[in-house]
Amino acid sequence: MPLAKLSSKSQIVLPAKIRKQMAIKPGDLLEISIKDEAIIIRKAPSSFVDTLEEQCSSSIWHGYESELEKLRDQWDS
Repeated sequence: MPLAKLSSKSQIVLPAKIRKQMAIKPGDLLEISIKDEAIIIRKAPSSFVDTLEEQCSSSIWHGYESELEKLRDQWDS
């Protein structure tokens, strides 16, 4: 497991292997969060709008229209 040391300015350097694997380049934004006792660092999407559009147009939403129509019909009954 690669290690990183916190500098006197509270900065870390991501190991090269991880930067290459995640395609992280200088200037990229990273999302940082905490879960339990872990710090999670993720590469932020270049466009949140594009990411939302990709998620909403995925196959997970197909067939939702018919489900909604069934629920509407039940409501009207």
